[in-house]
Amino acid sequence: MADTIKTLITGVDKLSPTLATIRNNIEGFETRLEGSGLGNVEVGEMIKGNALAEPLIAGVKAAIGFETSMAGVKRSVTFETPQQFQQMSSDILDLSERLPESANGIAAIVAAGAKANVPREELTGFASDAVKMGVAFDQTAAESGDMMASWRSSFQMTQPQVAALSEKINVLGGNNLEKKIATMVTAMGPLGPVAGMASGQLAAMGATLASVDVPADVAASGMKRFMQSLTEGGAAKAGAFEALQLDVNQLTQGMQSDPS
Repeated sequence: MADTIKTLITGVDKLSPTLATIRNNIEGFETRLEGSGLGNVEVGEMIKGNALAEPLIAGVKAAIGFETSMAGVKRSVTFETPQQFQQMSSDILDLSERLPESANGIAAIVAAGAKANVPREELTGFASDAVKMGVAFDQTAAESGDMMASWRSSFQMTQPQVAALSEKINVLGGNNLEKKIATMVTAMGPLGPVAGMASGQLAAMGATLASVDVPADVAASGMKRFMQSLTEGGAAKAGAFEALQLDVNQLTQGMQSDPS
C-alpha cells in the first residue's frame, strides 16, 4: 500500500509541470481573446451553434462539388496524361478566382464545350469568353457558351472569330440589345458558312431591327429569307437584278466568297 501511494505521489509530481503549462496556455488564450474583443464569446455556444464547423463543412461540400464537376469534364474531354487533367483543374480554379463564375459553373461550360467539339487546348479560353459574354449580354455564362458553340459549328468559326463577333454585337447592342441581336445571329445557323462570313453584317442588320422593337424571331426569319434570296437567285430575281444593271450570278458568288 505504501508503495502504491509513493508511486501516485511521484506521478503527480511529474504531471504538475505539464498541468501548469496547460493552465498557462489557457490563461494566455483567454488574454488574447480579451484583447481581440472576443473575450465574451462562449466557445461552447460557438460549437453548439456550428459557428466553427460551418466554414469547414462548406469547404468540404465545395470540394466534393468541384470533384463531381471535374468528373463530368473527364467524361467529356480526352486527356492524354493525368497531368493534363490536373492542369485543367488548376486552370478552372484559377478562372473562378478571376471571373464572376464559380469553379463548378466553369467546369460545366468546359464539359459542354468539349461535347460541342471545342478542342481541349481551347476549352479554358472558350469558358473564359463565355463568362465575359454572359456579363456583357446580361445572360448566363452557360447560355453564352451554347451560343458560341452554335456559332463555331454552324458558321465554321474559330474561337478568336467567335470572340470578335461577340465584341461586335456588344458594341452594336449599346448595353441593352446585345442578347436580342445575338439571338438573331444564332438563328442564321442553318445558312451555314455563308452566314458566318456575313456575320458582322447580319449583326448590324439585327441591331437595326432590334432598335425599332422588331421581335427577335420575326427579325431572324426576315433576315434568313433575305440571305436566301441573295444566294439562291432564280429567273425572276435575275430579271430584277438585270433591271438594276447587276449580275445576279456575280452577286451570288460574291456573297458566298466575300459578303462584305
